Amino acid sequence: MLPNDPARLKAAFQQGLAAQKAGQFDAALAQFRQVLAVRPDLAEAQFQIGRIHAAQGDMAKAETALRKALKLRPKEPAIWAALAGILTGGKLKKLHAEAARAGVPLSGEPDISALIARIARGPTQAAGAEADALDLVRRYPDAAHPALALGAARAAQKKWSFALPALEKATERDPTSPMAHVLLGEVLLKLGQLSRSEAALEKARGLGADVSVPWAHLMHETCRDAEAEEVLARAVKAAPRDPRLAGEHAQALVALRRPQDALKVARKAIASGATRTNLLQLANAMLNEGDTGPALKITGEVLEKSPDSVPALTLRGQLLQTTGELEEGQAMLLRAAEISPDGAEAIRSYVGGAKLAEGDPILPILEARMGDAALPIASRRTLAFAMAKAQEDLGHYSDVFPHLHRANRLMKQEFPYRFENERTHVQAILAAYRALKNRTPATDAPQDAPIFVTGMARSGTTLVETILSAHDRVTAGGELPYLSRALAPFIEAANTAPDRLPDLMIPGAQRYLQAARRRVGTDGIFTDKAISTYARIGLIAQALPNARFLILKRDPRDVGLSIYRNMFPPGSHLYSTDLADIGRFIRQHDAFVEFWQAEMPDRVHVVDYEALTAEPEPHIRALVAAAGLDWQDACLAPQNARRDVATLSFSQVRQPIYRASVAAWKRYQEELAPLIDALEQPVTL
Repeated sequence: MLPNDPARLKAAFQQGLAAQKAGQFDAALAQFRQVLAVRPDLAEAQFQIGRIHAAQGDMAKAETALRKALKLRPKEPAIWAALAGILTGGKLKKLHAEAARAGVPLSGEPDISALIARIARGPTQAAGAEADALDLVRRYPDAAHPALALGAARAAQKKWSFALPALEKATERDPTSPMAHVLLGEVLLKLGQLSRSEAALEKARGLGADVSVPWAHLMHETCRDAEAEEVLARAVKAAPRDPRLAGEHAQALVALRRPQDALKVARKAIASGATRTNLLQLANAMLNEGDTGPALKITGEVLEKSPDSVPALTLRGQLLQTTGELEEGQAMLLRAAEISPDGAEAIRSYVGGAKLAEGDPILPILEARMGDAALPIASRRTLAFAMAKAQEDLGHYSDVFPHLHRANRLMKQEFPYRFENERTHVQAILAAYRALKNRTPATDAPQDAPIFVTGMARSGTTLVETILSAHDRVTAGGELPYLSRALAPFIEAANTAPDRLPDLMIPGAQRYLQAARRRVGTDGIFTDKAISTYARIGLIAQALPNARFLILKRDPRDVGLSIYRNMFPPGSHLYSTDLADIGRFIRQHDAFVEFWQAEMPDRVHVVDYEALTAEPEPHIRALVAAAGLDWQDACLAPQNARRDVATLSFSQVRQPIYRASVAAWKRYQEELAPLIDALEQPVTL
């Protein structure tokens, strides 16, 4: 017999649960009976014994155990629900009457329609609905509807990883629920599990659900935008007065670089009931796709009708910053900050657009908003990033890191990260590369020669791309979002279906090139400085045998500092919110660079940022040669290159090459100790 020791009893109970989960029912029963010999009043043990007998098909024993559990815990809904699941006929009818007298709701599937309606109202309502859904899950642990409500509430808040288990349980418990399969497909897509997403959406379609929108999203995320647009065009034709479908169709047209067609669709949507907010969403999509001209036109139209529209002022200010109209952009952003009770995004963009000095009109506004505890968390973290930048501009260096720590803590709270989770992705990439490295290059591989400029975020990639774009044969593409999307099915297959890799590689490369050329607007040489490229160099080299790779190397302490003090789009660069994680991520990046240099020394060229900025000409000549280009003197004056810049470096690249940010880490050496400690630990692939 077990001793009456709480710790030993808990351990024995957990062992029983583990055995039960593994299907080892006899071992589980033995553990639970040992526990009951010491604690006969433990309802949880009787409950699990009842569930085991039910799983074995012995309903009489299951009923006996569950009734013992119910006697110990007469108000526990889970026990009533379990009994209801094994009884039939008169016994079940009697149980319902007993439950009613006990004041316990007994229903296999509680009504969740009110919860779903609340979730549909937006993330704030969904947060409250999540708590109520959790309560339902506890009361009805084996039911499908509570799990569906919980998954829907979490998905509405973009808690993709937390939504997934609930939706998997919902579809397992009720395989006929179209809504559960649609939501599962959408969440799997967000998590990059494309094959499973497609299967879930196909199942939902078979159950009669309209999956036009999530299916189009799946097509978009794999660089099949023409197919996405066709799907949505058919959906709009079937439901011409649905403003949501029209809005999605307009977004698909923007992705195809058809802004005028997108605008026509959006205006039809407004005539059908959509608000003018949809126009600003469209303009923002155009900004992301590089269509700044049409986006500026839209924001101008909105401001003509609503001169004090904060979203329109903010977006127009950001557009003007992107196109180099910095002074006018700052004026727009200041106006937005002045008239909005929040204005966090306008303030952040203003502060990021110039070096502030004492007396700048944005400073009192920023100070006032920083003291407003009623602002949403997203606004407070945005303002904290802005305040850190402002304090550094003003030379108040001791005040910088308290704001940075607060900003990153709030970001990590919403977007958690574990470095260990990177390993699965890294292994998938390396598995795909090793499966193909000794393969004879495909004769049908595209002969295009894009130049990939990559490295850690904030390492100087924008400077190198701007140097190359000064060459008359090169068009700057910026951070193109297509490579990881086009290769996603390819990388996923490395672990799930390695025999499909050769068939997926060339179509992925072709989809990438089609999307990239559509975005950049050239049939000639273009650059792509997507940060994630560094991990996929081996795969890209196989798919695009003429591609060149330039990798930035910069003092990792400066890189780490720059990453920590910059606010990336929420949900991206998840490692950036913790100094130790940044250090580990940088070392993993370094391991990749060393690996690719050893594997492909003739195609990978490393650019030393400190050396480049100290003595530009020889290093610019070397990188131009490594890019396969003839020499042009214009490359020595990259600040004269005319181009839009949509990254955090939009103001710096309009200046001559400078060294102000070299060794900036020394000013914050003490605060950067976790980063520096992590950088001293090597990371292997």
